[in-house]
Amino acid sequence: MLATTFPLALLLGTTHAGPLSSLNAVRRQTSGFSLAPDWKLEASNIDSTCKQVLQQTISCDDYVAELGKREYRSSLEDTVLTDSVCAATCNRSLTTSKRRISGACGKTPDLTPGVPVATLIESIISGWEETCLKDTESGGYCNDIIDSWGEFKSIEEMPKNQVCSYCFGAKLRMMQKSPYSAYDELFAEMLSYVNKRCNVKSPTEPINPNTGNDTMPETCDSSSIYITKTGDTCDTVALAKSVSAATLYYINPDLRDCSSIEAGVKLCLPKPCKTLYTAKENDDCVIVAINAGTSHMSLVDWNLSLDSQCTNIWGDSPSWGTVICVTPPGGEFEDKGAGTKRPNSGSGNLGGEGGSGDGYAKGVVAAPKGNVAKDTTKLCGEYIQANSSVGCASMLISTTNAVPIDLFLKANPSLKTAAECDSNLVAGTWYCLRPARGFDD
Repeated sequence: MLATTFPLALLLGTTHAGPLSSLNAVRRQTSGFSLAPDWKLEASNIDSTCKQVLQQTISCDDYVAELGKREYRSSLEDTVLTDSVCAATCNRSLTTSKRRISGACGKTPDLTPGVPVATLIESIISGWEETCLKDTESGGYCNDIIDSWGEFKSIEEMPKNQVCSYCFGAKLRMMQKSPYSAYDELFAEMLSYVNKRCNVKSPTEPINPNTGNDTMPETCDSSSIYITKTGDTCDTVALAKSVSAATLYYINPDLRDCSSIEAGVKLCLPKPCKTLYTAKENDDCVIVAINAGTSHMSLVDWNLSLDSQCTNIWGDSPSWGTVICVTPPGGEFEDKGAGTKRPNSGSGNLGGEGGSGDGYAKGVVAAPKGNVAKDTTKLCGEYIQANSSVGCASMLISTTNAVPIDLFLKANPSLKTAAECDSNLVAGTWYCLRPARGFDD
């Protein structure tokens, strides 16, 4: 245990407690930056196409270029600066840049032995995500919230409501998942403590950098290849093949213009999904997700060109199209829980077994044997058991008659918000799938 008090940022091991004072003293420059100016590539063997992509402007605050450094991310201590750094347009520009690099630089030599070109953008994206993480309830920046907590001699002295807060746990887990963060054995010990004190299960071991192209599939099964025809667009292909246009665009880096694809282009098709949705102007991703019985985070997972906040469901540039999957690609969750098999057993659009057409059950059944989640309503007409490899959305869309995510969360308070649902699921535990009407009165 440390002998003297330290600000929490120092306890966490930060080497970067905020922006450089010189950066605070001048007006923010938002003209954008390139990953690799000419002088950085003079001695490299990178081919010309890859080099051109690396030199394209990324439309972000200039400060974002500094986020690729391996260091702990604390508050920038400037709301205007943080809002500029974390702008949705920057998120889209970073995502687009990663996709273009994957397409243009997949076969180029490493920058240095063992360091692929992709690390230039992936490291910045990692730093950006850690800088821009927001609290799910207040909407405030997590780094600002954590830095406001004051001084502690050790993590053991921190109040439980801080240790077990969304921001503190989510930040450590985000760092653990990134090979480019400052996450090390010290942070691993801290995350282990958080897991134990907050009764959470999550990996703690540091991971090694990914040295491959994680965008384009290494192989594409012959049955998943489509040869384009005159007049094809990403949307027409998506509708014809029951796939996400957003994912089709993402995994085929040679696609330059989704609105007008040349004939004869060989495309690798993503996995099909059961239900498609065509996005419209002014669509709200959260509303689209709720209407489909899922969460907006699942839509992001199922449609790879959507940014992490799902802000580009309509009108992104370059556009990937408008057709998205609102059910899991490649298959659906098979419920092996209580009750009988449920396919098409609902009495309405959202009913299901014993359903009333809106997600509610018609009556109450006895709770199944085994562990039922804490605070889950006992006024339940159907239960479902969590599986270690299946998230909330996949569970809820296990039949064509899905359950609204907001109703599911209300019946199972331990799952908290839609954003936290997957991480709060406990494998083997039973949850109320369809509560009885009036359960929350």
